Amino acid sequence: MSAKKLPGLYAALVLLLAGCSDQLEDRGGDEGAAPDFIGDVDHVEVYRNADAFPNIARACVQGLGFATTSTGRGESSGGGPLVRVPEWDAFCASKRPPG
Repeated sequence: MSAKKLPGLYAALVLLLAGCSDQLEDRGGDEGAAPDFIGDVDHVEVYRNADAFPNIARACVQGLGFATTSTGRGESSGGGPLVRVPEWDAFCASKRPPG
């Protein structure tokens, strides 16, 4: 392996190991306490952009509407942020599972 590739390899290794941390830990409260809540997204619709990147999605979480995007071309840092869209709440409320 060439010396030019080593910094990139080290950076990839650091990012990989950083992803191994417990991402569901509680962000506040008592040290070592279980997360306040872990749940699933109720409904997702993905709309493909003309060139496929970034794709736009409507996500419903506990009856609330959010918009998000997929990653840009060649990025590996994860999806875009969730943006709250109150106008979608009525639609998302209809997608909640019974119970």
